[in-house]
Order: sequence, then C-alpha cells, then structure tokens
Amino acid sequence: MNRQPAVLGQMVDTMLSRCRAAGLNVTPQRVAIYRALLEATDHPTPEMLYQRVRPTMPSLSLATVYKVLEALAELGVVQEIAVRNDNKRYDGNMERHHHLVCSKCRKTTDLYDADLDAVEPPSSLKGFRAEAVTVQITGLCSACAPPKGKAR
Repeated sequence: MNRQPAVLGQMVDTMLSRCRAAGLNVTPQRVAIYRALLEATDHPTPEMLYQRVRPTMPSLSLATVYKVLEALAELGVVQEIAVRNDNKRYDGNMERHHHLVCSKCRKTTDLYDADLDAVEPPSSLKGFRAEAVTVQITGLCSACAPPKGKAR
C-alpha cells in the first residue's frame, strides 16, 4: 500500500497518542521502526526491518526491533502475520484485508475482497469469542508459478 506523506504523519501521530495513553515512552526507535513498517509493502520480518532502520540508527539492536513490534501489536497499530515456515511478519496496514502468501518465496501481498470480508466466524466456537476472520491464501506468486502448460 503506497501511502501519502500526510497519511503517514497521521498514522504516526495515532501511534504516538496510543503509546502515551498506554504509558509507553515515545522513543526515536519506536517511531523509526513504525515508519519503516508503514513504508514497507512486503510485510517484513523483524530482521528485515532491522536491516532497513539500522543504517540511520547504528546502535539499534535486533532485540529492540522485536520488542517494539510486540508493543505496537499490543497497541493495535500493527498486526502480526503468521506465514507458514517463516519468521513472524508484520503489517502496518490495519484496514480490513486478507493476504496472498507464496509458498515458495514467501512473498506476502494484500488482498481486498468484499466476499471474504463477509465471512462470519462459525457459530460453534464454544468457549471462544471470535473478534475477526481473516483469510490467508497460499499458493505460488506469478514469479514462482510455472508457465501455463508446464509442470512444476
């Protein structure tokens, strides 16, 4: 998702407000990591974000990136995406959407689909209160899929 600078600024302001409301310090590391995630389109792992932010913050540690992402997820400004056979990936896009995940290269792409948005949680979830349904579709992206008519 390609966001305009004004929208990025509003999202950062929201994150800062939520940090303050939760009693969390507003640190340059939190802001830089969050901004890097908002600018990402590839649903990065903590390691990927570390590599992107570290050139401007040489003292940044990978442990800090993990802690910041966990805190931001708890604040509800980022979401963790569980990708099979991969480290955690994170998404700064909190709009209702789903994901396409390539089972070969792990590329993760946002999918907006009204039919999938309409999926309701099963009514037979005894002892569990569903908050949302999201769909993750796995398969092969266009770069990894064999040309039509050819086997894998």
